[in-house]
Amino acid sequence: MPVLHHNVALLRVADPGVIEEIRAVLPLDAYVVGWISPTEAVLDPAELKTLLEALEARGLGALVRRPGAEP
Repeated sequence: MPVLHHNVALLRVADPGVIEEIRAVLPLDAYVVGWISPTEAVLDPAELKTLLEALEARGLGALVRRPGAEP
């Protein structure tokens, strides 16, 4: 049975190698609550801003979509 959660953040990358690139420059697993697949992770929403800032500081900008936004 599917489970619906509110107030979560999802990190999705096109290639699993990108996850390894992120891990090489910051402790990604500290922000991850769980893994959906090798390219999708559920993030701690309370730490999302910190993660986005850390990625940006390392030149790894992220596309952020808010709930209700056009895909």
